[in-house]
Amino acid sequence: MKLYQQLVLFVLGATVIPLVVGFVILYHNEKQLRRRLLESRRESVQRLAQSVADTRKEIFERLSRAVGLAPPGELSPEELSGWLGIVYKQSEDIIQVALLDDGRREQVPAILLDHPERYPEYSGRLAVDEKAHQRFLQHLPWKLAHRARAGSIVVGQAYRYAPGKLLVLGLLAPVEVASGRLWYVAVELSLQRLGRRVVEWGEGRGWQAWLADGNGRLLAHPDEQALLARADMTTDPAWVRKDASGARAFLVGEALHAVAPVPYLGWTVVLSQQASEALAGVRRARRVTLGWTGLSVLALLVAGAFFTRRITARVGKLVRGAETFGQGQLDTRVQVRGADEIALLANTFNRMAEQLEKSRREIERWNRELADRVEERTRELEIAHRRLLETSKLAAIGQLGAGVAHEINNPLVGILGNVQLMLVKYARDDDQSRDTLRKIEAAAKRCREVVQNLLRFSEQDQEADHVDVELGRVLEDAYSLTAQQMEELGIAVRWQVEPGIKILGDHRQLMRAFLNILVNARTAMRETGGLLKITVSHSEESAVVEFADSGKGIDPEQVDRIFEPFFTTKDVWTNTGLGLSVTYRVITDHGGQIEVDSQPGKGTRFTVKLPVLQKEQA
Repeated sequence: MKLYQQLVLFVLGATVIPLVVGFVILYHNEKQLRRRLLESRRESVQRLAQSVADTRKEIFERLSRAVGLAPPGELSPEELSGWLGIVYKQSEDIIQVALLDDGRREQVPAILLDHPERYPEYSGRLAVDEKAHQRFLQHLPWKLAHRARAGSIVVGQAYRYAPGKLLVLGLLAPVEVASGRLWYVAVELSLQRLGRRVVEWGEGRGWQAWLADGNGRLLAHPDEQALLARADMTTDPAWVRKDASGARAFLVGEALHAVAPVPYLGWTVVLSQQASEALAGVRRARRVTLGWTGLSVLALLVAGAFFTRRITARVGKLVRGAETFGQGQLDTRVQVRGADEIALLANTFNRMAEQLEKSRREIERWNRELADRVEERTRELEIAHRRLLETSKLAAIGQLGAGVAHEINNPLVGILGNVQLMLVKYARDDDQSRDTLRKIEAAAKRCREVVQNLLRFSEQDQEADHVDVELGRVLEDAYSLTAQQMEELGIAVRWQVEPGIKILGDHRQLMRAFLNILVNARTAMRETGGLLKITVSHSEESAVVEFADSGKGIDPEQVDRIFEPFFTTKDVWTNTGLGLSVTYRVITDHGGQIEVDSQPGKGTRFTVKLPVLQKEQA
């Protein structure tokens, strides 16, 4: 038998008889208390309805007096605007004021609560846009206005200021401008403060307070979503009838309602409360009356001790397991035997713990993988960013060098030509003049070499012909041009080349690029000699060439600048400082990358990566 079935049978057998006797006694007391409660609710709702009426009546009277201060037909537009301002100031609930003629045209700009400099005391109130103003004009009670006389107030139906916003009323106050001719002061009045006052009045007493118009639409309600909906009174809807008079209180289903009409407006105030809450006094009396059943309950407790101990022990296991589980020990399991609901709950708890433990391990694994991927991607992005900056910088320097080279080349040719003519002319003159001219000629040739290197760096070789080339052969040709100098300086060269690696490129350009790297390695080991390792390998997509020397290395602050034109790390400046710049241009023109890693005193490693020739390209 299920646990709840055991408890139900036990409670029925032990409490039915004493409870029946107690409820018979309570019935008579509850009937008397209910009568007194209804009378109290009727008096309360009547006071609230009168308060609402007095509040609205005071505002209407102030509006009527303000509208009657001056005949609008005798005022200038500026005076009309000031007069509307007086009307607007009559209540903080007024949102906007407009003056309309009998053709419904506005005579002066409406007061729209957007003039803080004119009405500083009302700063921070709702600003009115054009849509809200047009909505206000459309909801004015024009159907009733033709029967109204000057000095009266015509009240329209409530509507929302904007979708989802507060409720407002449109009012018309006729004012006579000529004999038999009326204009209308239109006022939009907020119901927010009134509705809040009604709701808070009920909440302060533990009730729900409603305010409804003559058609039963809610103007105030604790649930703002219910505003303008028709009140739900499942039975006895007499409170919305036109002929209902006086305050009444009555029970509808499980709720206690008290209703009262609001004088002058045709509205209705409703106080609602759950019958269980309203009859709290009855419950208190019931508890006192049922005190005599204590002896029976004591017997019930003694008899139920066995069940309590059994249930407490099993539930205690669940509690301790839940606490341990809440501390993050997901390997916790609760051992409860049996076939009732507690055992079922323990088994469910264990399955949940197992699933959560599995999920946590999975999430931790995902987090580790994600962290590794993010770190790897971040490194790739940093490398790509540095390469992009380097390419952009070299491109800008190349453009500048090209411009300077073109500007210098023409006058330099003239200087060199004139010097050579003067050498021919003064070949028989004194040796001092001839030596001076030869020095000028040498300097001009040096400048011409610089200009040619600048042009070579800044412009791509238009004659380059990219064909299948073998990297090993290109490296051998480049090394052959400096092999003798390497041997004279005592530099050992160790080769590790995978044969047959081919790329698509220009043999002459690649040889020049590799030669520049070899010359830099030779210069780095000029004083002490050393070892140069040349390695060629490949992957599915790239061919990799590495030049690792044991020279003096490069300072960290200089590594990022070694590919800049005219930058050199040599102790004595030679040539033009464009070797590595040209190398960088050649490698990038071949779709490759060049990287450098250097440690002062330990050596430098240049790594060149070039797209390997695919089989379908061969």
